[in-house]
Amino acid sequence: MNSLRQSMLDGQGSAICSACYYEDSNNKISGRSRQLLKSAITVDNFEKSFCSSPHWSLFEYSAEHQGQTNYSPVDLQIDLGNTCNSACIMCIPTYSSRLSVDYIKLNQIEPTLFTKYPSLKNWADDEGLVDKFVNEISKNPNIKYIHFLGGETLYLKSFYTICNKLIESRYSKNVSIGTTTNCTVYTPELERIIKEFKHVHLGLSVESFHLVNNYIRYPSDIDAVWDNIEKFLTLRSQTGLHLSLRITPNILSIYHIDTVFEFMLDNKIIAESCNILHDPSCLRVELLPSNLRQEIIAKIDKVIVDYKLVKSDTVIINRRREDLVDPVMADVIFEYKHLMETYQLPENVEEERYNLVKFIKAFENLRNNTILSYLPEYEEFLRSYGY
Repeated sequence: MNSLRQSMLDGQGSAICSACYYEDSNNKISGRSRQLLKSAITVDNFEKSFCSSPHWSLFEYSAEHQGQTNYSPVDLQIDLGNTCNSACIMCIPTYSSRLSVDYIKLNQIEPTLFTKYPSLKNWADDEGLVDKFVNEISKNPNIKYIHFLGGETLYLKSFYTICNKLIESRYSKNVSIGTTTNCTVYTPELERIIKEFKHVHLGLSVESFHLVNNYIRYPSDIDAVWDNIEKFLTLRSQTGLHLSLRITPNILSIYHIDTVFEFMLDNKIIAESCNILHDPSCLRVELLPSNLRQEIIAKIDKVIVDYKLVKSDTVIINRRREDLVDPVMADVIFEYKHLMETYQLPENVEEERYNLVKFIKAFENLRNNTILSYLPEYEEFLRSYGY
């Protein structure tokens, strides 16, 4: 982290920040904006808010010591491994053991579109390493939040092992945890964990409440996903569990994004973007032709009218405040309307549209399905690029 901090202090960007810069360019509230807020820094008033930040002395120390810091972590993201029961088309083998198997064949079909990726080791299956991890973080008084990722975290035994050890040490009473699930798994053990931690946040990864979700998040079943989400909603009503829908809009999911908005509004649960999908680039929403774009805008407009939504006068960056659920939900919808109305076609749009067809046909070669069964509205568009 020293070199990354030094790079930022020198005013240089980093490739790992590209997803946030991409969101910023499309007027979305990025993860970068939310993290800056923790230091009381805003993008719109960066210089003044940076200089007045309560963390100024920490930045100053890093600037004077080649990017080093004298402050221990406040937030942790812990990647437990890549064991996953799903093979989502926008994911990579690093985060999905099931997709790792598929990529061996996909690489042979379209080697330029499906490159080889390293896989995360399931280090947390080693009980000795888990004990060491728990002992180390238990000595850090600054940690406020730990976010666990997989793979499919709720599918991993190590997630429950670590949580139980933190509960046994009573460290859980002073720390909040979060994780994200593909909603194919529900376990009663989660109910006990929620009661033992200061706060628990669960992100529900779903792209659409439409059958196209089965295609994108293969081999999930939207009916089973829906049933599990209902269980999580019930659990929310009984405990202090915080829920959000974690969506990653892409060219295939965006057509039915109105179903996500309706579910969000009906159940008072915000749809919090992980990001607007920008990699693989052939799945970006900007590749849509004008007629499909207008149809999507019309569907979003219908939601706005049906639910009498009004855009907030001020930008809400902290979107997990329980007292701001209604305006945040409205702002999320208006953001996507703005995105669909203003995005620019990339210079290599024709090349990327042909790559889109190659990409989905490679997957369909393995899965014996067709996108047209889920999105017949895309037939003319996809056929014109070789589908």
